[in-house]
Amino acid sequence: MPKKARKPFEISLSPEERTDLALDLSRALDEALSARSAPDKEVEYWHTLYEQGRTRGAHAPWADAADLTSYLGTQYVDVLRSQIVRTIMLDPVFVVEGYGEAEKKAPFVEEFHSWQLELEGFQQALSRGVHLSLIEPRGVIEIYEDTIKRPVRKVMRAAYELAADGSALIDANMKPTLQIGPDRRFVEVLDEQTPSAEVEVDSFETVCRGPRARTIAYRDFLVLPGHARERSEIWGYAKRFYRRVDELQERAKAKVYDADAVDAIGTDDERSSETTLAGEPIGVAAKDGTDRSEKELWELLFLRDLDGKGLRWYVATLHKDKQTLLRVQYDDIGRPRYFSLIPFPRPNSTEGYSYIGHKLITVIEEHTAWRNMLADDASMQLQMPLKRRQGALWNPDVEPLGPKAVITVRDMDEVQFMQRQNNSGVAVERIRDAERAGERLSGINDASAGFTGEQKRTLGEVQLITEQSMGRSTEAIKNLQETLEEIAQVRHIMWKRALAEMQAEGMELPPSVLQGLELRGVNVLDFLPDKRMTAQMLEGAFRFKPRGSVEDADLNRQRQDFNQWVIAMANMATINPMVGAVLQTPGAAKALIEQGIRLYNVQDKQAFLGSEANQAMLGVQQMQQMAQQLGAVPGVPGGVSVPALSGAGVAPRPTLR
Repeated sequence: MPKKARKPFEISLSPEERTDLALDLSRALDEALSARSAPDKEVEYWHTLYEQGRTRGAHAPWADAADLTSYLGTQYVDVLRSQIVRTIMLDPVFVVEGYGEAEKKAPFVEEFHSWQLELEGFQQALSRGVHLSLIEPRGVIEIYEDTIKRPVRKVMRAAYELAADGSALIDANMKPTLQIGPDRRFVEVLDEQTPSAEVEVDSFETVCRGPRARTIAYRDFLVLPGHARERSEIWGYAKRFYRRVDELQERAKAKVYDADAVDAIGTDDERSSETTLAGEPIGVAAKDGTDRSEKELWELLFLRDLDGKGLRWYVATLHKDKQTLLRVQYDDIGRPRYFSLIPFPRPNSTEGYSYIGHKLITVIEEHTAWRNMLADDASMQLQMPLKRRQGALWNPDVEPLGPKAVITVRDMDEVQFMQRQNNSGVAVERIRDAERAGERLSGINDASAGFTGEQKRTLGEVQLITEQSMGRSTEAIKNLQETLEEIAQVRHIMWKRALAEMQAEGMELPPSVLQGLELRGVNVLDFLPDKRMTAQMLEGAFRFKPRGSVEDADLNRQRQDFNQWVIAMANMATINPMVGAVLQTPGAAKALIEQGIRLYNVQDKQAFLGSEANQAMLGVQQMQQMAQQLGAVPGVPGGVSVPALSGAGVAPRPTLR
């Protein structure tokens, strides 16, 4: 059913209670800002190191001195981010398990969410969140609901408004009046017999529906209270955003925000400047009036008892500096929708360690310093200063030194090049020491980073080092598993709400989803006769298990485990015929093929998992069933052999494997 119009203040609060709540929330935001583990300038510096921005500045020894920021931070963040994303973003991302009556629906739920994750562009949001989590103390992903309708110009035949005698009614301009239905739209006519006229109308069509994901930078996100040490102590989340005055006024007219509160926060501009995450200034367009001014607001999701019925989640929009609430509403989801990605948890804190700012900072700075020293030393050697005797005849301003230049001197000793010792070897060795230290701290060696180092190692050494390196990456990936499960649960709730708004028609499933269900051996028509997903199919108890976050990050190790498992199952089939019978089912065959395709990066999946392959597997299964009905005698374990029928002259069938 369609959503009901909401009020800005759904909770009955007196003016004094509303003022006290705004003051309390504003104080909580100020305290959380001061309690953060990393100041904004420090986080900006970490982003600068990743972007290899200029760090020497005024500390350079001369105007043209080198300013080479270390590349180690960029290299290690890029490698670890790619390992995390490629390990998590598999197909499907989440394996769905159903409990009780929901067990039969699990394949439908899994295929539906896999399809929607791809449409929503979840991988990009995850990649951004993981990137922030490696540079900042936490990476935050917000899952929010969004329904966007946009007008589309179309031509339709609208029915005339008819009088009792069947004649068309005429308006003041002597034109036929068109019928308007209960939804305030023209009544469309599909046949040519009904009196009608062609009209151009703006049809509002839904272009976006359901949950969406976006990332929030550390500087714009707070956990309340700021001093919380455990997750159980958190009672609220807050994010900072900016909104233009004209947009606020429009939302006030639509009853999204309180009109008096919008007027109270004024029209002065609060966003005259903006910077990147690395602190670099961004040009902000000049405001051409008060309507274009932007206001700094905070959206809070907090747990309180405001109506005397117990603790529940509320959502509020607050202007912190003016201590003014623009709205306070019940939260529809009833659970947090801000999720912190923390690959390296910090004990006794809700934040984590920054990969750059806490683990690699000293190595990066040492590497930067020695790179600059080496560059400065090379510059000195290539552009060695000159010594000119006081009172010498040669004046460099009159006779500049350069290629093919001729200078005048009284004595050959009046002008000489400076002589200095070459110390570049020390700098080169210290640079290599810093790079080796970075490998120890990051757990990423040259092989896992896709780079061939100068040090010669045997193949066994490279594989052993790479395996241990991937093991350290796997631990960071597993720390994200619980967060991913919670993201899946919230998305599931939001999709149930979105499909419920579509009422009975639901959402039409594409052929790819239907084909995926058929490959699972599910009869789609038994559950979805019209091939449309409805909210009823999402009802039930489901568990969403991130498929990739529980696997090893090393693809070679995954292949070895898979090959050994196949060999072990083949040996088990020779001992126990029941194991062989299970391996011959279409479901087991499909699971083996799917895993092999993923591990060995087979591009043409359709040939192995398409409808033809599915029919072939079903044909083999039917042959086995027919053989059993004809009185087949089991042959070797794991296979079925059919002996000759007495008197029929039928030759034995070969063993099916």
